[in-house]
Amino acid sequence: MKVSKYTKLGILIVISVTIFIWGMSYLKGHDLFKQSNTYIVIYDRVDGLVEASKVTVNGYQIGLVKSITFTPDHSGRLVVAFTVNGDFKIPVNSVAQIVSSDIMGTRSIKLNISKESEIYNTYDTIPGSVEDDLKEQVSMQVLPLKNKAEQLLSTIDSAITVLTVIFNEDARKNLSESFANVNQTIENIEKTTADLQNIVASEKDGIKHIITNIDEITTTFNNNTKELETTIKNLSSFSDTLANISITPVLENISGASEQIVTILEKLNSEESTAGLLLNDDKLYRSITDLSDNLSFLINDIQANPKRYLHFSALDFGKEYYINANTQGNSKNIIFKVHLVSTENQIPKNSKYFEGIDGVEEFMASGAYSYLLGSSSSYSEIQKIQESVKSRFPNSTIVAFKNGRLIKLEKALKSLH
Repeated sequence: MKVSKYTKLGILIVISVTIFIWGMSYLKGHDLFKQSNTYIVIYDRVDGLVEASKVTVNGYQIGLVKSITFTPDHSGRLVVAFTVNGDFKIPVNSVAQIVSSDIMGTRSIKLNISKESEIYNTYDTIPGSVEDDLKEQVSMQVLPLKNKAEQLLSTIDSAITVLTVIFNEDARKNLSESFANVNQTIENIEKTTADLQNIVASEKDGIKHIITNIDEITTTFNNNTKELETTIKNLSSFSDTLANISITPVLENISGASEQIVTILEKLNSEESTAGLLLNDDKLYRSITDLSDNLSFLINDIQANPKRYLHFSALDFGKEYYINANTQGNSKNIIFKVHLVSTENQIPKNSKYFEGIDGVEEFMASGAYSYLLGSSSSYSEIQKIQESVKSRFPNSTIVAFKNGRLIKLEKALKSLH
């Protein structure tokens, strides 16, 4: 039987269309010839998740995102349908978490498998969550540093203002004039002491002669009248006292003091001493001004390029610290808590999401709501609390607070030693 060319053409077209439809479905993640199960997750936001994004378990891909649509109640929430291999079953209470699959921010769904024996049926709705983005993590780390830098700049600015007022041109001029007046006064004192020394030296012989004459007079009075004996004795005592008075040591002390003052003033006017450099060298003011400019540039560069100073890795989440499990905190100001989850939308504490967990605490930072559990100064106790909720919140972490403010965990752990 001969087949016409039109029949052959029709068969070819049907085969081509079939291959085309199958190829498009395969590229979208739907393999028509492979068995798969479909599950539904409802998110408040998807943060860049798209159709055909990967669905992984422990880093191994088991499926793809099938579709993303809005819920029919017009609430803005999103319904995500994804398929997994038919031979893989999802246990009840497992969580489909949206995470970053690479450093460029590509989003995928990570299945956090629970230990339940009961499994979900196809097209069942399972719980979902969204991992914190890099912006929130950077903000929580950089914000304390930014506040401290601003306080430091304010203090330096006040100090520079005071130094500017003290060491401005007018103040230096007034100080120079004051020291010049003091120097002139000391020179006058030196001249006066020198004149006194010259007078005493020139009249020394005359003073001796006067004393000799007085002695002769007293002898004469003693020989002539007894009535004047008392008076002569008084005059003799007075003359002896005047003879014993020495003015030269006093003048020498004044001269030595004046020389020391002149030496101090010379050092202040020179640039060889520390005080002289402070008064005559303006490099101190310029150095402080340069320091302020460099600090301002550093803060601006940290805000514009935080990745130069804070490094994040998709594989390395920080240093490991090994401590004694029985170690108690040695600072009453440090409190450890378990961080369960963070989200932009507030979750009621009586929500089914926290069902069976008592004492959940809400903490808001950088526009996001973080939910914490437990409060203890003992690291071993907070580890036990984390282990008790690890099955429901596998990505839970331990955070530390000091005086009510969030601090780095590594800093808190160092304080335990």
